[in-house]
Amino acid sequence: MTIRIAFIGTAGIPNRYGGFESFLEHCAPVIAKRGIETTVTCDARLYANGADNIFLGVQREFIRIPANGAASIAHDLIAFFRVLSASSHIIVLGVSGGIWFPLFRLICSATGKRLAVNIDGVEWRRTKFSRSKRALLKIFDWLAQRFSHHVIYDSQGLRPFLLPSSLGKATCIAYPGDHVRRLENTVRRPRTALTICRIEPENNLELLIDGAMLSTLKNYTIVGNWNHSDYARSLRQRYAHESRLQLLDPIYDPIKLAELRESCEYYLHGHSVGGTNPSLVEMLFYDCAILCFDVEFNRRTAEQCAGYFKSGKDLQQALDGHAPHTGDRQQLRSCYTAPAIADAYLQAVMK
Repeated sequence: MTIRIAFIGTAGIPNRYGGFESFLEHCAPVIAKRGIETTVTCDARLYANGADNIFLGVQREFIRIPANGAASIAHDLIAFFRVLSASSHIIVLGVSGGIWFPLFRLICSATGKRLAVNIDGVEWRRTKFSRSKRALLKIFDWLAQRFSHHVIYDSQGLRPFLLPSSLGKATCIAYPGDHVRRLENTVRRPRTALTICRIEPENNLELLIDGAMLSTLKNYTIVGNWNHSDYARSLRQRYAHESRLQLLDPIYDPIKLAELRESCEYYLHGHSVGGTNPSLVEMLFYDCAILCFDVEFNRRTAEQCAGYFKSGKDLQQALDGHAPHTGDRQQLRSCYTAPAIADAYLQAVMK
């Protein structure tokens, strides 16, 4: 059987949104270079009319339904049928289309195709969603795991959330970080910190800001989607008076991101829900000190190469203690390369 892989369920490539998109931007071309026909579906709204259908050897299929929010349920259904005839293996990233997985499995089994899912970061635990939506996402997660031929999860910290029936068909695969740009001549600015994340409650922005403002930091920069929600806008307004705080909208230019990452003394990571977070993986390829909110997911990702805190006071003490928290990152970095991650996906879906 000729192997033809399709990834569906994301906003697309190049990255205009988040972690799944970053993974695809750097790993899908590696898979294509292995001689495997590779397709990624994209949210057409995020790309210019007439955008090239090929990106670094990867076929792009544009779906005119949003890939995120409530519309993602319909997006995943349309995306599945768009790639069905031309694919032997369909990998769904995320479980927002979980309601369709019994149908997906039935069709794939009838046509000799393979269906896999990356369950993402236990979306049903995220406090940004209402109770009813979390309950629905938990059902979708169950359906996606139950009816997929293979389940992918991105951190060993997520293994307890796998269904018992999924344990024998599951593989842990993280995200790459070796694609980040390094700039040799950037001067590190002492007593500065950086965070790059979505502005969501479970990322503990208030804790990060309060801890940083209690410390002797001279500048703290947070890059995120500050206009995405009422929560983000209210948070930005609440801290507008802080002269040491710089709140920037999303940056996708790799050089500008590299300048921020190279120049900071500390990277602060507040994620409390999810698995292996791509922004943390990427920072492991830089040399600044890293301080993470103390949950198992973050410890699994950064191991001894970061310091950990549980409160704003803990964070303030870590920042003012000037602890290096650099560790030996070379061995850890070898686990997070695009070729290694791409090959792990190929091995998993071909079982």
